[in-house]
Amino acid sequence: MFKVADVDDLQAIIEFSKVLKAQNARMSFTDFDEVNYVNAQLNSPLVTLFIAYDKGEIVAMFRGVRGEGLKSHSVYIACAVKKSHRQKGLATKITNYALNIFKKESILIARTKIYSWNKASIATILKCGFEESGRVVMHEYFEETDDYIDDLIFHKKL
Repeated sequence: MFKVADVDDLQAIIEFSKVLKAQNARMSFTDFDEVNYVNAQLNSPLVTLFIAYDKGEIVAMFRGVRGEGLKSHSVYIACAVKKSHRQKGLATKITNYALNIFKKESILIARTKIYSWNKASIATILKCGFEESGRVVMHEYFEETDDYIDDLIFHKKL
């Protein structure tokens, strides 16, 4: 169901990113819309992209970025699921799949940040066993709510 992305998935990754951008997703995968950027991600020894396909298109993507040097015990994660495939447990499944692989690779801790308004992502990460470990208060002004939002910090020891 899941696979590690490679260069053969490059165009599908770009298309997935464009879909997220059109849906006004507020996350890092909307930057995956240029060939050179995606190539750099795919070829980085610190980055692992896991993807899920359905009927020839990517419907979920998970990225883990390993720390370097004295931070090599950690991974920073992000996950996105196409709107048509949400509420089906896909984010939880791909996250747990990736975390199991990172654990086998001697990663000790995974971290992520999630906007405080993103209740679905918060619920998913908590379901995966993460704990809230802090917040960046008033991280960004959010026009949709006419208020400032926090960036919540989560971690899970693997």
